[in-house]
Amino acid sequence: MSLKKKFFIAGIIILFFGAIWLIGFSPVFSIKKIEINGLVRIPQPEIENSIWQQTKLNKFLFIPQKNLIFFNKKTLIDGLTAHYSFEKIIVSKKLLHTLSVDIQEKSYAFIWNEADKYYYADMDGYLVSEISPLNIKEKKYPIISNEGENKIESENQGGLGKINIDSNLVNYIINLSKIFPSDSGEQKEGSDVAKVLKIEKFTINLNKEPNTVKVVLISGPVIFFSTNESPEKQIEKLILIKNETLKNDFYNKQSIDLRFGSSIYYH
Repeated sequence: MSLKKKFFIAGIIILFFGAIWLIGFSPVFSIKKIEINGLVRIPQPEIENSIWQQTKLNKFLFIPQKNLIFFNKKTLIDGLTAHYSFEKIIVSKKLLHTLSVDIQEKSYAFIWNEADKYYYADMDGYLVSEISPLNIKEKKYPIISNEGENKIESENQGGLGKINIDSNLVNYIINLSKIFPSDSGEQKEGSDVAKVLKIEKFTINLNKEPNTVKVVLISGPVIFFSTNESPEKQIEKLILIKNETLKNDFYNKQSIDLRFGSSIYYH
């Protein structure tokens, strides 16, 4: 091989390894800034720390993920999804040194009460944050109180856990809650019964009464609903017995059971 070819090959090798060093190991593409947008309830430093921890790991066995080009976006998204309940996560790389993470937190759907603790939860049953019962002033969200075996499962390290409950039951209760006004007296969807009846909370005991939702009123009897019947039909029966049968004696009753077809039981 001629000397010229040897120099040419050596130059190619030097350029090749130089490019690898420049792209993979030099500080030119090193992550120096992390931007996080959209967080409301979860502390930003908590998410930042997770990202910095990932930059200490390598990609392809030897290239550090602190390099912006080789930072694994999918690994970050999968890790955050496993630890938190987010609606959406978008990771963007902004050359030369910035990693941007846009997060959309899931909205509250209801308040879950179990073992004397209260939590905001989303529609998928993930616990979003704990809340003191003293801070539940305006009941913007229905309160579901679990009187049976504990249903909270710790599925991840960073989150509070997930409620092991059928989503159809949650949807049923939320739909039922729309028939009644809030504690502040605001009129919601529903019929005449909504003018006078206000819900304090919903209680369930899936071990003893798997198809039952009990409505605890601020004033009046506890009302038993069957999840096997539409809430609208049972509300119609409730209106009928209140306005035409019990009338003013309605508030003196301890319970009204609407679960058995056309029959209504009360005492």
